[in-house]
Amino acid sequence: MSAPNRVARWAAGLLALAAAAGTAACAGPPSKGEVHSAELNQSRNNVVILAREPTPGMTPEQLVNSFLQALTGDQQDPTFSVAQEFLTPEARNLMVSPGSTRGWVTTTKIVNYQGAVSDPAPGADHGGHPTAAATATPPVGAEQTVSVTGTQFAQIDPYGFFKYQTGSVTQTFTVKYFGANTGWRIESMPDSRMINADAFKRAYQTYQSALPVYLPTNDQTAQQMDQVYLTQDSGKVDYTYDALARAVLHGRYASQNSQFDLASPVTLDPDGVATVNLTAPRGGMPDITNVQRALYLTFQNASETQQLLSASPLTQVRVTYAGCGGTCKPQSVLPAYVPPPTVYWLCPEGQNGAVASIVYRTLAGASNATAACPTNGGKPQSVVAMTGVNPQKNSPIAVKVAPDSSDIKDPKSTTDVAVVQTNGDVVVLDDKTTDQRVWYSAADPAKITDLEWDPLDGSLWVVDDDSLYRVQGPGESPESVPVPGQHVTRFKPSPDGLRAVVVSGQNAPNPAAVSSPQPAAMVTIDRSADLPTLDNATEFQLLQGSSQTGDPTSDSDALQTVYDASWVDGRTVVLLGVQTNSSTQKLYKVYLDGSQDSTILDPEDAQPATQRVGAATGNSSRRSSAMWTFSDAPGPTTPDSWYSYFKLSGGSDSFQELGWSPVVATQLPS
Repeated sequence: MSAPNRVARWAAGLLALAAAAGTAACAGPPSKGEVHSAELNQSRNNVVILAREPTPGMTPEQLVNSFLQALTGDQQDPTFSVAQEFLTPEARNLMVSPGSTRGWVTTTKIVNYQGAVSDPAPGADHGGHPTAAATATPPVGAEQTVSVTGTQFAQIDPYGFFKYQTGSVTQTFTVKYFGANTGWRIESMPDSRMINADAFKRAYQTYQSALPVYLPTNDQTAQQMDQVYLTQDSGKVDYTYDALARAVLHGRYASQNSQFDLASPVTLDPDGVATVNLTAPRGGMPDITNVQRALYLTFQNASETQQLLSASPLTQVRVTYAGCGGTCKPQSVLPAYVPPPTVYWLCPEGQNGAVASIVYRTLAGASNATAACPTNGGKPQSVVAMTGVNPQKNSPIAVKVAPDSSDIKDPKSTTDVAVVQTNGDVVVLDDKTTDQRVWYSAADPAKITDLEWDPLDGSLWVVDDDSLYRVQGPGESPESVPVPGQHVTRFKPSPDGLRAVVVSGQNAPNPAAVSSPQPAAMVTIDRSADLPTLDNATEFQLLQGSSQTGDPTSDSDALQTVYDASWVDGRTVVLLGVQTNSSTQKLYKVYLDGSQDSTILDPEDAQPATQRVGAATGNSSRRSSAMWTFSDAPGPTTPDSWYSYFKLSGGSDSFQELGWSPVVATQLPS
């Protein structure tokens, strides 16, 4: 389903909800029980929130239903002030502590639930007669238990990290009657927030976007990246920078916890200086360099998003702690810049005795640039020496760049290229020597469907005959790595090496059914042992319809077949696949946590008969950021020839060159 259609459907759901119940969340407590609506902060978004306060005539069921709808949350009300009106004073203090600046810190469960139901009172007639609360005025102090049951499909943890979490959920509320002038109020409630799928889409995804976070990592490992949904904290920029800092310090997994806490909320002064005041862990304050870098990158990226437009734009980030003194100096925030991507591919054997070559090109527009793989018989300039190498046609290649020196003034690196030969050998070549080192041998070269360099240790991942292997060097025995589902055609590690996309390529008769073969999944790579393994406990499917969105109408959007995948950056993946009830290949974007939001583009047309796809972002001269996609497919006029196609998403820049398997290099850390 296209993004405009998604937005239209969600907007229609909002209007229907308002007409039926007249309840949701608002910017502040309305009066007299009337329905109020207000456009919140047009400069940041177009979310319209409706709300209604509790009235004395509400039944216990109506009270709980209205309370849940008021928990949708909004940008200017992180304490859920409307929802608090449904609670007793004691329950309010448990929900949000007096004086709290963070609002209600809890897990948000995304649940498709039915209406609230009162539990029968002890000794009540179970023959279907109405309860006393529904038929007569209860005495002051009377209590009633109300339950809400539904099916959960996802949740957001207290720090904003989204994940799929399925199962049946029942929340139980105790309500108390305070007399005819007040009516019922909620006396005790669950310790987690529950919203339905439409509320999640409306408040978090329709006009909002998840914000990237960078996690503290040392110089010897790749920078880890994730994202958080923080709509309920984005009314004031201070709230959002504070929430981002807490997410950076805590991380998604226990292994990512920095052991630092905030000593006080993050502030942004009129000069645009964000101050992060840390509390030292036990044992004294360790080196905070990695935390500083992660906070800087997170704040730098967030400051350029629409959600954080402010009268005081971010200019500096200052990370400090008690006793730091003058050593904790502010760091000026520069515009984020990612250089245009450089793409490598295999240029086949040409005329006049030209051997096959590994060529490259930097994608910065200018489609009229000189061809890297000439079609007129000219000899291309190869990155590595290919004399004597006979590449298997249309087979994958893999490129990595490993630093030789950490000297910033004189950086040096080596480029390695893995190529599949017609005899089944995977040979690795480098740009410094003419060595040809065999890393892997296959019985049938046509069954090698993927090659990927590991971004952390530089080992080689090989997909051969639907199985996954890891090779640490020439002459080393391949190590078999079990894959969820026991079938793999592509294996794509993330740039930080923490997770991977596993593509099975299988057709799924019913993609939404758990028992059906799933075409693409996200898994976490467990590196606690010498041989990395894929953690089945963290596995989830990508773009699989109602099983993930909670919306039965989305089954037609599920991907029935996936052919390939590529990481665009540290948190975004492009999938080449076909939707249910379609035969057209398209490109789909999804985040590392499996979610999508308003910044996800509509599916883009893919080149017919495409076998592989790649994607990368980078700044160009005419726009601040751009995403390029590249793929290979038969030539437009000669089916026996093979071309690589390059396209700027959302733009008119596109071109093609002779050759196959266009890829970006895996960058190894220093």
